[in-house]
Amino acid sequence: MISRHLLVISIVALFIAIKFVSYHKNAEKKLLHRFEHNINHSLCTLSLCLGLDTSCYMLDFRLDYKRHANMRLQTDYLSTFILMIKTLFNFWSVQPNENIFFGTLKLENGTVIDTVAKSPSHHYFEIFEQLVNISLIDTIVNTNQWHLLPYTEEVRRLILCSKDEKQSHSLLHRFFNSVNNNSNYQSRIETWTAAHLSVELLVMKILNGYKYIPHLYMTCGRVYFVENCGYTLQYHLKEMNLSNRLLVAKELLNLALELTDGTAHSNYSFYLTDLTADNIAIQIDPTSRSFLSLKVIDWGDVIIVNNDPMKTKDNFVIHVSENIDCGSGCLTFSEEEICKASSSDHNVFAVCKEFFSADGCLLHELIYRKTSKKEREEIRYFKSLVKHCLLLSEHEHLYKNRLDTAQLLISSIQQIFEQGLYNDKSDII
Repeated sequence: MISRHLLVISIVALFIAIKFVSYHKNAEKKLLHRFEHNINHSLCTLSLCLGLDTSCYMLDFRLDYKRHANMRLQTDYLSTFILMIKTLFNFWSVQPNENIFFGTLKLENGTVIDTVAKSPSHHYFEIFEQLVNISLIDTIVNTNQWHLLPYTEEVRRLILCSKDEKQSHSLLHRFFNSVNNNSNYQSRIETWTAAHLSVELLVMKILNGYKYIPHLYMTCGRVYFVENCGYTLQYHLKEMNLSNRLLVAKELLNLALELTDGTAHSNYSFYLTDLTADNIAIQIDPTSRSFLSLKVIDWGDVIIVNNDPMKTKDNFVIHVSENIDCGSGCLTFSEEEICKASSSDHNVFAVCKEFFSADGCLLHELIYRKTSKKEREEIRYFKSLVKHCLLLSEHEHLYKNRLDTAQLLISSIQQIFEQGLYNDKSDII
C-alpha cells in the first residue's frame, strides 16, 4: 500500500515538474512574441508609435530570459505555482511586468550594455487608436492647435499646468518643443502619442542627462530602451547598513528639492506622485558594499508645472501638503493646488511620508528609537526636523516651510554621517 502511494506521489511530482518546465518555456515564447510585436517598425508608418530612431534598423537587443525567470520567482514559489496552474487552465495568461523587457543592447560602437526595454500595454494602444483618427491628427498638427484627449483609465495622459492661466493655451506646444525640436509631421505625432501613453518617455527626453534619471538610448516603434540601473531600493533595503541608508535619505531629499526648484530643468518643476522604494534603483559597490548612486526608474506618475520666470518674493506662494492619515503607503495630493502655486512642498513631503514615517523604515533606528539621555543633540535635532516635515501644521508653515526643512535635514544627515553618531549594528552613539 505504501509503495502504491509513493508511486502515485512520484507520478504527480513528475507531472508537476514537466508542467513547470513547460510553463517557463511558454512564458519565454510569450515574452519574445510581445517584444517582437512592440518593436515592429511598420507600426510607425501604419499607425501610431513612440518613435523610430535611425539606429533601430541595426538593432541588436537580446532578451535576458534568466532575469525574467528570476522575476517570476521573486515573490515566492507558491505564488509562481498558483500562477502556473491558472495559466495551464487558461484562467489567467497575463504575465507580470508584461511591458518591461530585460536584456542586453549592442551599441553602434560595439559596446554591449545591460538595458531595459519598456513599452505601454498593447491594449492601451488599441484603445487609443480607437479614440483618434487621421482627420483629428491632421487638424492638430497642421493648425498647431495642440490639445490632449480627456483623461481615462486607458489614456492617462500628460499632466502639465501653469500658475499663469494666460499661458495655458501655448503651454503644451512649448513643452513639446522642449521635448523634441524636430518639426516634421511624424515626430510631432510621436510626441503627442507619448503624451497619452508614455509620459515617462517625454520626461526622459526633457531631463536627458539629469543624474537621477536613467539614460535613454533609443526609441523603436512602441519600445524605448533605457539604462538598466540595477535592483530597486526595496530589494536592497533589508540588507543595507545604516550608513548607506543615510546616504540614500540624503539623495532622496536632494532629488525632491532639485525637481522642485528648477535645478533639474530651468523651465519646469516635476512633482512625483508615486515615489516608492519599488520605483527607485540604487547602485551598490560590489566590493566595498558602499552606496554609489540613486535613480528614479518610473516617471509615469508626475505633475509637470511650468516655472514662472516673473515670480517675485511678493507673489511667491508655496503650496503646503496636508498630512492626511489614509493608511500605510497612501499619499494624498491636490493636483489643482500644486498647479496654481508658485512652488509646492509635495516632493519633500512625499519623501518624508514614504521613507521617514513609521511605515517607511529607511532610518527607523534614528527616528523611532526611544530618546535616551546619552543621545547626541544632533540626533534629537534630526528627529525634530523629521517630525516637522511629517506633521507641519497650518500655522507653522508661516515661518518655516518643508523646503527649508529639507535643506536642514540634508545638513543634519551629513553631520550624523561625518561625525559617526551611529554604527552599522543599529546602535546610536
